[in-house]
Amino acid sequence: MKNKVLIIGIDAMDSRIVDELELPNLKSLETYTKLQTTIPPETPVAWSAASTGTNPGKYGIFDFINRDLQTYMPRLNLAIEKRGIVKTEFFSLMKGIPFWRILSENNIPSTIIRWPVTFPPEKINGKMLSGLGTVDIKGMLNKYSFYTDGNFNGDEESTGNIIPIEIQNNVIETYISGPLINKGGELKDVKKLISIILKEDKLIIKIDNKDYEIGLKCWSEMIKTKFKVYFMSVYGIFKIYLESIKPTFKMYMTSVQIDPENQIYDITYPKDYGKELEDNIGLFHTLGMPEDTKAVTENKISESVFIEQVKQIEEERKKMFIYEFKRFNEGALACVFDAGDRLKHIFWNNRLDDDRDVIKNLSKEIKDYYAEKDKFIGNVISQLDKNTKFIIFSDHGFSTFKRQVNINSWLVKEGFMKSDGKGILFESVDWNSTQAYSLGFTSIYLNLKGRERKGIVNYGEKNDIINEIIRKLKNIKDGSKTVLTNIYKGSEIYHGKYIDLAPDIVLGFSPGYRMSWKNASGGIEDEIIYDNTEKWRGDHLIDRTHVPGVLFTNFKIKRDNPAILDIAPTVLKLLDVKIPDYIDGDVLI
Repeated sequence: MKNKVLIIGIDAMDSRIVDELELPNLKSLETYTKLQTTIPPETPVAWSAASTGTNPGKYGIFDFINRDLQTYMPRLNLAIEKRGIVKTEFFSLMKGIPFWRILSENNIPSTIIRWPVTFPPEKINGKMLSGLGTVDIKGMLNKYSFYTDGNFNGDEESTGNIIPIEIQNNVIETYISGPLINKGGELKDVKKLISIILKEDKLIIKIDNKDYEIGLKCWSEMIKTKFKVYFMSVYGIFKIYLESIKPTFKMYMTSVQIDPENQIYDITYPKDYGKELEDNIGLFHTLGMPEDTKAVTENKISESVFIEQVKQIEEERKKMFIYEFKRFNEGALACVFDAGDRLKHIFWNNRLDDDRDVIKNLSKEIKDYYAEKDKFIGNVISQLDKNTKFIIFSDHGFSTFKRQVNINSWLVKEGFMKSDGKGILFESVDWNSTQAYSLGFTSIYLNLKGRERKGIVNYGEKNDIINEIIRKLKNIKDGSKTVLTNIYKGSEIYHGKYIDLAPDIVLGFSPGYRMSWKNASGGIEDEIIYDNTEKWRGDHLIDRTHVPGVLFTNFKIKRDNPAILDIAPTVLKLLDVKIPDYIDGDVLI
């Protein structure tokens, strides 16, 4: 019989944590080693490298966030949208050729479950459920709702919908915020009216002539509803958590997500694969990142409620995997588990100065996740036949996020950017006097004439300015601490068709430091380096030397220092498919 290749991706599994914990099933496999990640070690960059076997210059994603060269406005490097009156079209920004497309061209089937940057899903010989980057019914990445009759102070910067309610005779008349429509050039949300009847320790919510009972401190089931949008019905799914009724009413609602059976935007290929999954495992979260880190960092749900949500999503993912694994008989099956990344962002101990101390004092939540994953992998191993080649890998490791760094503020101080104040989205920047700007989590761009709309830097002076910025960046200190481990020129680390999209300078931060949230969206602040006081306590957006991923296989590998670029060519080789010449990665067998 021919080989089959089974791939499990575990986002953010860290080699130092693996070394610290027992994890007998993972460590029983033939190979365990560190896995070199990408520059930068960011989720869309790394998972795209794994699927294509190429450097970012050949698939066009270099950071979580890119920029519009005409407006300088940030845009996420996951999918691009083209909005119509009622519906939006989406197009992937990942321009490379993933291994499953090559398998399809060779008549080899594959099933791809929740691989990041696969929205919208492509037509393949097999099945696909899109992962990170998948939008909700608004065409957004996440827009939770929070219903309360309490105080709204401090909610001005909330990323969710804060919906005020009034209680009259134990009844609340309110609405669900649904899809967006274009009215006279302005986006408006379609609202669905609902009634909520309050009891002493529960509520009854009336939606579509159906009653749903939700207990105090409890989650609802997954609820399906429809919105009337002009001539069509748009279906969505969501869950509710009831935090309190008295003295203050507090109710959290997840983003209204795409219904797998009735998809307003394609999230599966073929389209009826969504209904097939729903029929066999029940309704499931479809949002690209349903673990609501925003709601927990903005204090709309507690950390314990967040853990419950994460566990629910993990159970759904396991059910998807098991459903496909039981009938896996040829080609490739890949499934990605994300929750470990989300948990570490929230439960990493950034009160300790050294990552080695963090590893020795891991939170229960992180340790439990690794133990559960090891048990799950053990069950998979026990069911493998001799023709199945098993690959487990992560995209990167993890580190402490203690201090935020605003590079735009530094560029202003050093005279490379001119600004008359603070703010976001470069609102105070004088582009006619600005040589360089920073956007995203690791990127600096020159304001290049002929590339940026208001560019002032001539191509002839480009290298001199890059060298001057790098020379000065090397001197950034936080007291006696080095802020940047490495500084890279984009032209030296990337090559390929899309090199023109690459940053001119890529920053490799030292452990403990990360680009500030405001810098990521083009913001300028008073301070260059300051404490991270948010609940987002851990991260991986630092130099790749500090956060390698991991690789486990049930077969011997021949390379001593494997890289994430080696995943795709190794999968192709295991399935006896010729490896295209353009692939940068090496075969590991």
